[in-house]
Amino acid sequence: MTDHRLLDIQHLDTEAEQLRHRFATLPEREAREEALAEKARLEREIETLGVSRLEVSTRQKRFEDEAQIFAAKADEDDKRLYSGEVGMKELQPLQDEIAGLRERQGGFEDQALEAMEEAESLATAQTAAEASLEAVTAQITVIEAELAAAETEVEGLLADAGTARIDAAAEVSESDLAEYERLRPGLGSSTVVGFDGGNCVGCPSTMPAMELDRMKHSDSGSVLSCNECGRIVIT
Repeated sequence: MTDHRLLDIQHLDTEAEQLRHRFATLPEREAREEALAEKARLEREIETLGVSRLEVSTRQKRFEDEAQIFAAKADEDDKRLYSGEVGMKELQPLQDEIAGLRERQGGFEDQALEAMEEAESLATAQTAAEASLEAVTAQITVIEAELAAAETEVEGLLADAGTARIDAAAEVSESDLAEYERLRPGLGSSTVVGFDGGNCVGCPSTMPAMELDRMKHSDSGSVLSCNECGRIVIT
């Protein structure tokens, strides 16, 4: 019967709602968001490591320069020490000064070595992060292609459902369609129900005798309103 197309419209509307939910919650979409978040995290990490490497490199250069200054001063004093120009009274103080200078030189060299090792560790971490960034960037490309394909599939199904609904709606009276669309926001996928011969399928309880009699004696395929639950009933 023509009016049974309301049930088809209801089914198509439910299908469309499910498809829109599916579109919004595609697993590929979540996977892309996670991958993009990981990419952003790696980019921040690489930037931080780069800044740290620059700071450590600057510190290393400063220690090396300081060590060089004390080394040059100690070398100069060594030349004086062995030149034969230093008197006996100056000999011990000069030796002590050279020892102090070499100690300071060694301290800065140790600090420079520590900074170099730290820089190497940071460089290793940055290389690993850059490799991970390259991998996740490639992963995003794959995920986005998969997402586009999944979206296209769902959009096609939605378009088919929309076309089928237009065809079905053309076979339903404007008043019945308007009533269905008015009720659907509150009743959802059970806005239109059937009549099983003894009860409105949508009613939570047994129908009153008068209401039951009214539906029983209606023509087959009639579009009625249930006075108990407010649903549209197809007899």
